[in-house]
Amino acid sequence: MIGKVLGNRYEIVEKIGSGGMSHVYKAKCGLLNRYVAVKVLRPEFTSDEDFVRKFRRESQAAASLSHQNIVSIYDVGVDGDIHYIVMEYIEGRTLKELIRERKRLSPVQAAEIAQQICKALLHAHKNHIIHRDIKPHNILMTKDGIAKVTDFGIARAVTGSTVTNTGSVIGSVHYFSPEQARGGYIDEKSDLYSLGIVMYEMVTGKVPFEGESPISIALKHLQEQVTPPGKIIDDFPKGLEQIIMKAIEKEAAKRYNTAEELLLDLKSFCKDKDVVFDFFSEDKGESPTIVMPAVREGTVNDGKKKEKGSDPAGKGKKRKKKSIIVLAVVLLALLGLGFGASYFLSDLLSVKVVKVPDIVGKTEEEARSALKEWGLKMEIRERQNNPNFEAGTVISQYPKEGTENKVTNPVLVVLSLGPEKTEVPYLINFSSAEAELKLQLAGLEVGEVTPKYSETVTVGVVMDQNPQPGIMVDQGTTVDLVVSAGPELEQISVPPVVGLDLQTAKTRVQNAGMILADIFYQESDVPEGYVLSQSVAPNTLVEEGASIVLGVSSGKKKVEPVVEGTYILTVTLPQGEKNVKVTVKKYQDGVEETEYQRRHDADEGPLKIEIKGKGKVRVVVLFNDVTYRDEIIDFSKEE
Repeated sequence: MIGKVLGNRYEIVEKIGSGGMSHVYKAKCGLLNRYVAVKVLRPEFTSDEDFVRKFRRESQAAASLSHQNIVSIYDVGVDGDIHYIVMEYIEGRTLKELIRERKRLSPVQAAEIAQQICKALLHAHKNHIIHRDIKPHNILMTKDGIAKVTDFGIARAVTGSTVTNTGSVIGSVHYFSPEQARGGYIDEKSDLYSLGIVMYEMVTGKVPFEGESPISIALKHLQEQVTPPGKIIDDFPKGLEQIIMKAIEKEAAKRYNTAEELLLDLKSFCKDKDVVFDFFSEDKGESPTIVMPAVREGTVNDGKKKEKGSDPAGKGKKRKKKSIIVLAVVLLALLGLGFGASYFLSDLLSVKVVKVPDIVGKTEEEARSALKEWGLKMEIRERQNNPNFEAGTVISQYPKEGTENKVTNPVLVVLSLGPEKTEVPYLINFSSAEAELKLQLAGLEVGEVTPKYSETVTVGVVMDQNPQPGIMVDQGTTVDLVVSAGPELEQISVPPVVGLDLQTAKTRVQNAGMILADIFYQESDVPEGYVLSQSVAPNTLVEEGASIVLGVSSGKKKVEPVVEGTYILTVTLPQGEKNVKVTVKKYQDGVEETEYQRRHDADEGPLKIEIKGKGKVRVVVLFNDVTYRDEIIDFSKEE
C-alpha cells in the first residue's frame, strides 16, 4: 500500500496501525496539501456487500458530526476493491497506550478526559448517532491533551453484518454493555456504560471483568458485580466512585439518562473533589434516579402562562407603580384590622402539607386512590421494564414514604412494564453447555433437563425444547430441555480386580465390556504391578462401555542414602586489596553456620577452604560482609 494513491488524491505514506476491521495509514492529500489518516477495510469485510453498504451509510452519517472531541471524517470512497475512510490525522497516541504507560491515571485527570468523551457522545447522541464501541483504543489523545473519539457509527455497520472477526470482538467485549452482550436493544445508555468502564480502567489501571473467552467476559457483564474503585485504591474520591458505579449499572434504567447528566456530575466533581452525590436511589439501586425539573426564577405555578409581548412598551413601569400603590393600600388596611386579619390572610395563603403514603408495589389505580385520600396527585415520569414488579405497578416514588409534601406538588412515580421480553433462542442440535450459554445471554434460565435415549443423536445434544424457538417470553423464564443420553446400552456388572496383576486385571475389564480409561501408580508394600484400587466398586451395574481407572503398585519407595562428604572451595581474592575480611557461611536444613572467617591480602593467592556437609548445602562467600558468591554444593554427587 505504501506509495499507492487512492481516489487520485490520497498518497499512502506509512502504516500507523491495525484494528479488527481495518488497517490505518498516514497519507498526504494532494488537493489540500495536508496529512490525513486513511482507514482501509480488510478484504474479508469488503466481500460482504451488505456490510459495505451499511458501512458507507453509517460513515457518511458520522461525517456530519463536527466537534472538537470527535475525529473528523473528511471523505468516504472506494478505489477498485479498496474501501476507505479519510479522517483527521492526529499526532499523539490512544488512551489505551496512555493507560498502559502510566498504569493508572489520577482521579482528576480521568474525570477531565471523561468530560471530553462525554461531550463527544452528547453531540453524537443529539444527532441520533450511537457509537456502540466506546473503548480506550478508540480515544485518541493529542499532544495538547485533547481527547478525540474515533470510529463513530462504524460499529453499527459491524453489528448488523454477518461478517465476524474474533479479534474485534475480543478487543471490545471488555467494554460491552449488558444489553450488547445479550444482543438486546441498544441506545445512548449503552455508550454511557462503555464510558463508565473506560473511566474505571483509567483510575484502576484494569478493566473490571477478565475471562478466558469473549463469552465468559460477556456473562460477567450480565451477572457479576463490579468491585468499586474505592476497594482497590486507598482514599479514592467517593464522588467519582459514585459517578462510575452509576454509569455501569447493569440495568439501563438505573444509569444516567443522558450524556448531559453524566457531564454535569463530572464537572461537579472537578470543581469539588470531596463532593458526594445524593442520588435518588437511597435503597441501594432498587429505584432509578428521577431528575426533578428546575423551577425557573421568578415563575409562579398558578396554572397561567404569561404571553410574549402582552406588556406593551412603556406600560410596564405604570403597571408596576400602580401595583405598588394597591399593595401599599392593602397592607395598610390589613395593619388596621389587627391580628385577626393577619391570621385570616395566613390561612388563606397557606398550602396544606401532608405526609406522603407508601405506594410502591401498588397498581396505578390503587396508587392514585391512596394519594387522593391525602389530597395528593400522581404524575408518571417514566415506564420501564422490571422483573420484580408486575406490569402497571409502582416501582418507585418521589418523595418517599413519610416525607412531608405540599398537596400542590405531585408525587412522581416510575411504573413497571413488567419483565423485559426476550426471544427464546434455537437450542436444538446444540450441546447442553452451548444451550445453557445461549439461554444466559438471552436472559433466560435452564429449566428441567430430561435425558432421552437416542440411536441417532450424540450424547449431550439437545433434542427438544419448551418453549419452542422464536416465542417471546419474559426474561427469567425457564426453558425445559430434552437431551440425548445416546443409545440405550446393556447393563453389565463391574468385575473385582483388586489384588490381581495388571495384565489379568486388564483382560477382565475388557471381557466385561468396560474401557480402561487410565492407570496411576503409587508406592506400596504390595508387590510391583498388582492392582491396589479400582474407581468403580465391584458388582456395580453400569452401561456397557463405561470407563474404569485402576491404581497399581509401583513397589516400595527406594530410600537414597545421604552422602556425607568434603568439598574444597577455591576463593580468588579481589586484586589489589589488602586486609580483606573473608567469610564463608553454610546453610543446611535451615541452620546457618560460619565455616571460615579471616583477613587476607590479595597477594596471598587463591584460598582453598574445606567445606563439609551432606546432601545439598548452600554456601555464601562474603568479602568485607558483601556477598561475592552464592552457590549450592551437592555432596551426593561428590566422589
